[in-house]
Amino acid sequence: MRPTIQRTVIALAWLCAPACGGADEDATECEAIVWARPDRAGARLGLVGAWDDWNATTAMEPFVGDSSWQLARLSLPAGEYGYLVVEEGTGRLDRHNGLSTFRQSNGQEVSLLVVEGCQGPRASVEAAVRHDAMSMDFEIALSPAKDGSPVDPSSAVSSGAPVTVVATDDEAGTATVRVQADSPGKHALTVTFTDAAGRETDPVGLTTWVEPVADAWSDGILYQVVVDRFRGDEGSILGAPASPGARAGGTLPGVTAALRDGYFEQLGVSALWLSPVYVNPVEAREGRDDDHLYEGYHGYWPLDSRGVDARIGGEAALHELVSEAHARGIRVLLDLVPNHLYEDNPRVSHARAAGWFNEHDEECVCGSPTCPWADFIMTCWFTSYLPDLRLEHPDALAMVVDDTLWWRDTFDVDGFRIDAIPMMPRAATRRIVHALRESMAPRSAVFTIGEIFTGAGEGGTADIRYHLGPDGLDSAFDFPLMWALRGAVATRTGSFADVEASLAHTDAALDGSGAESQLGRMIGNHDVTRFASEAAGDAGQDGWTDPAPQSDDAAVYDRQRIGLGIVFTLPGLPVLYYGDEVALAGGSDPDNRRVMPALDELSTAQSELLADTQRLATLRQCLPALRRGVHRALAASADHYAYVRDAGDGAPALVVASAANGVTTLALPVAGALPAGVYEDALGGPALEVAGDELSLELPPRSIAVYVPAGHTCL
Repeated sequence: MRPTIQRTVIALAWLCAPACGGADEDATECEAIVWARPDRAGARLGLVGAWDDWNATTAMEPFVGDSSWQLARLSLPAGEYGYLVVEEGTGRLDRHNGLSTFRQSNGQEVSLLVVEGCQGPRASVEAAVRHDAMSMDFEIALSPAKDGSPVDPSSAVSSGAPVTVVATDDEAGTATVRVQADSPGKHALTVTFTDAAGRETDPVGLTTWVEPVADAWSDGILYQVVVDRFRGDEGSILGAPASPGARAGGTLPGVTAALRDGYFEQLGVSALWLSPVYVNPVEAREGRDDDHLYEGYHGYWPLDSRGVDARIGGEAALHELVSEAHARGIRVLLDLVPNHLYEDNPRVSHARAAGWFNEHDEECVCGSPTCPWADFIMTCWFTSYLPDLRLEHPDALAMVVDDTLWWRDTFDVDGFRIDAIPMMPRAATRRIVHALRESMAPRSAVFTIGEIFTGAGEGGTADIRYHLGPDGLDSAFDFPLMWALRGAVATRTGSFADVEASLAHTDAALDGSGAESQLGRMIGNHDVTRFASEAAGDAGQDGWTDPAPQSDDAAVYDRQRIGLGIVFTLPGLPVLYYGDEVALAGGSDPDNRRVMPALDELSTAQSELLADTQRLATLRQCLPALRRGVHRALAASADHYAYVRDAGDGAPALVVASAANGVTTLALPVAGALPAGVYEDALGGPALEVAGDELSLELPPRSIAVYVPAGHTCL
């Protein structure tokens, strides 16, 4: 098996060369070990890399403990180096290293070797295990400096919550520290150690939670907020903006007020996803349609890459929001925009001079006749005033990574929704994710979910899969499932068979990626028409001159209830776009970003939908079957969808939906899927009894029921 000194697939090692320790040794070089396996059994491998300007091949030698692995020892100054594994005369990427960079001479993607400095001691987290409800244990590897001076495992010093060294292992070079929290919420801190020469390790980031709304991301519900359109200061209700592309006046204190009012708690929300908080320009700009003006209310035009816009409350308001959320067990994600800058961002002039942008001989706006998405997605500009960063340039990428860590550290946020993933090299996304994971433990302490906007079907799933995996994003939004749900429920142009097929294909495609249980599942977001208007059939109306009305058709709310009910009861991470809980209407962007209505002014149909959404959220939060249970489909047709979720704890859930406009009868084979007994509908419908191998149900028009064993505490 592979040696345990390799912590991850990244080709790093902080080991002292065999001859180290002499006073006259070159103190600027440290040993790095690269491991690789040949594609063809018995082939000898070599390395070629940037350390000597790609001139010579360094032979790799078989590892004594397992000859299927080969290694090369390099003595190099601290820094980053590109390299390729050479097999039978041909250089290739290192299959066991998920990180890569680019040769500036020819743009070739190559594997990345990071040689860390070895002049001081190092500490890194090997494992994290919860000790009890209020404390967590972290096993930390302690590596001596190049001169061999030992690190004192008892010298742990914390920047936050108190830590205690509860175990040491001199042979393995580890210390286990216990972080003891004293209150509910999030506790983030750093720990340093000191060696015999008095030198400190770099800080190690540790995070523990006490009584979070959800222990795991897949157990929770993510609520998407477009800050400008949600609530004003002190929770004030917003008026419609002067035009669909103008600011409405929503603020971060408005979101904080909703936290304090318990609005998110009633919806079972475990995490908030905030629209970008960057300072955006004051001036309105022409949109991609060239017919209308837009203001930067949405936040996606970074004028200041490290500033919180004063118009939404500024830095103090963001600190207060995050603190309030954490105290309530709710995590916070910021929307990260690494793909581009606004043209007046102070960084632009230097970046352009340094070659950090994708430049074209003539204007290349994404999707224009001369710049089709399919051909230029990696280099096109969203608009002429949003220069597109060339993240193949190491300095441009380093800037983006540093910005990401700055936002995480400055505001103690819990992760990021990362914008425009397909418009950037995957290597850049992986570097961002890696930097976050390396700087904070455990791995789940920082969550990344990517916007990989796709169409329906297996091709969309393949696009998503490409960016996931152990070295990639933690999650992504399941657009193929969203489109299938819209077709089956909202527009009735598809079938529930499409929904089940999408779910099954995606789960199979993502198996082993680490994201299969926490893929973001939704009925809509800020980039697509509102589900309710699709159900009403008027989503195609011009949002500027003839916006779709808020429907008074009961069928629209029935279909919205079905869509939300399925999202809340399928495997994955439900994502609730603000306003969907009350079936807010809207067409294409920006009409799909209307202001959040006042709760005391909702129609009866909207209020009933909100109450049912709260019931679904509460049930999911309470019932393990809906969070972690296996999914077994019993029916999936044009009109009907039925499935069981079962966590093996004696409390399965049966979900039955009908998209038909009339009363229908459904026969379900329940043998081996649903134990005999009486089941109650958590949404208030009549109970049913399972007494044989088949269950016959008479279903109301456009309905969904979630059946749980009668008398269960979650009811």
